[in-house]
Amino acid sequence: SMQLGPAHLADVRAGIGEQLGNSMLRYNTSLGGVALMFDRLAIKSDLAVISSDAPVVFVPIEVRLLVFAPEVGQRMEATVLRHGSDHLALLAHGLVNVTIPHRTAAADAAAGDAPAGGSGEDGGGGG
Repeated sequence: SMQLGPAHLADVRAGIGEQLGNSMLRYNTSLGGVALMFDRLAIKSDLAVISSDAPVVFVPIEVRLLVFAPEVGQRMEATVLRHGSDHLALLAHGLVNVTIPHRTAAADAAAGDAPAGGSGEDGGGGG
């Protein structure tokens, strides 16, 4: 369901569309990514729910979202916008800003990670 303020009750569909539009290109923790676009908006009921003292009504909706949610280790192409001392700033697909923090060898060692390209073993000969 979507929260809708009283100002949008005259045109519920437009109010929901506005709220969805405002949430595009922003990271959403419940989606685990960045919503890029939406379509197929359907209001599932003519009735909305009022909860406690909330100044909004909860409108049941169904919507299809296109979400940018890359996984750790996944390869992707992006344009480097900035190379800071502690991070890289990228633009993925010409739409999404991505920040990747630099990890130093000292931080890796403190975390117990193997050096880049290493196997994580002690390097002794196996046999």
